[in-house]
Amino acid sequence: MSFEPIPFTPKSPELQKHISYFYFLSTDDNFDTSYYAFPHVNTVLNIHQRANFEIKDYYTRVYGDTQTRYAACVQGIREYPLLAHLHGRLNKVTILFRPLGINQFGIENFGAKYGQPSMVFNSWDTNPLYHDFLAAFYNTESITSRCEILETFLLKIYQPIAAHTALFKAIEMLNDVENDISVDEISTELGYNIRTFNRVFKKALGVSPVAYRKVARFRHSLQNRMLSASLKKLTDIAYQSNYYDQAYFNKIYRSLTGTNPQRFFDKIDSFADDRLIFEFMTR
Repeated sequence: MSFEPIPFTPKSPELQKHISYFYFLSTDDNFDTSYYAFPHVNTVLNIHQRANFEIKDYYTRVYGDTQTRYAACVQGIREYPLLAHLHGRLNKVTILFRPLGINQFGIENFGAKYGQPSMVFNSWDTNPLYHDFLAAFYNTESITSRCEILETFLLKIYQPIAAHTALFKAIEMLNDVENDISVDEISTELGYNIRTFNRVFKKALGVSPVAYRKVARFRHSLQNRMLSASLKKLTDIAYQSNYYDQAYFNKIYRSLTGTNPQRFFDKIDSFADDRLIFEFMTR
């Protein structure tokens, strides 16, 4: 069986603010694949039925396990590739939360609790609504019904955090790689001293503002390369994402992907309308 994720965008306008998309994946007993997933500003939550995990530093193995009814793992913003190994019969939904998105669903200080590259997710385990959702979701094979059940559950636990208004503004400015406003300027505009800004930002998102911008710029360049037919030269991609020069562009790509930009673009595969980017090691 091949890797064939089925992507969907939330219908709810409220959910669209905080969730980029989600996808479903079902495999059979003979399924076995491994791939590198690259740094992203999104937070990735995987909810499985009949599966278990082996989690090490920048490595996560997911395998079918009939003894485990449900299990979830989460990957926040990180600065290095994550090697994922999936094998056996799997049945999962993956939710890709926008920056600060997962915080609005009952996990205000996500970065403080989930500070490792990949971790078992248990923040909803004591919520009866979560268990009702799991039972209903995995009791149907209908993709349409699963989407409705998932969105209904998320709206029930949605708790927007008013105190995050300044952080959302910070993210907006950090994502603006073309204007490249300094972190000092951002903190001043939002009324923080730089030390407090770094602490509050990392507590919520798990990385510093400087690290966040590094990943955001990388994703900006990657999106330009994948979505723009006119941007084929690496020098153009670097320029459009405001990298200082080609040498700096190469340095950042080596840091975030383990290789130079040309090799990276030659090796990757894309799924879900070019929103999922992986480098497969085995398929």
